[in-house]
Amino acid sequence: MDKEKNIQIDILDQENEYKAWLEYSKIDYDCAVCLNEAPMHPRPMNIICYHCQQAAEKAAKALVVYYGSPGGMAKNHSVEFQFNQIKNILKQDKGIDVPEEIIIKSAEISMYASEPRYPNELVVEEQDVNKVLQDSKIIMDWVTKVIESPRIVEEST
Repeated sequence: MDKEKNIQIDILDQENEYKAWLEYSKIDYDCAVCLNEAPMHPRPMNIICYHCQQAAEKAAKALVVYYGSPGGMAKNHSVEFQFNQIKNILKQDKGIDVPEEIIIKSAEISMYASEPRYPNELVVEEQDVNKVLQDSKIIMDWVTKVIESPRIVEEST
């Protein structure tokens, strides 16, 4: 029998820090999926969307940590803000464009950062849950792809 994976990750350096953000992102997403599939009535749709937002936010923060950003990690829960924080660095220093689709999805998903935690602040319907589950997964997959792709190495002259 496999032992349960310990989700606590020691952050000793930048390498481990971005991995911790990715792992926490995956945990939030897995929680959202689990809640979505749980036989609960009514389903906690607001909380599902909140966990999806958290997954996307933590994935974006992994990218910020991985590539570095002047001023360090912003204490901001807007996924769109996180992508805009790193967008110019990725383009100028790494030759990576943040697709418009990712910016749009990050802006849309950002609304689930706080409102779902409070009663009567946000009405979430089935199609919202399905969309945010899909969008957060797209964001997470894109971040992972960018991190796993080789960095552009600048030539010394």
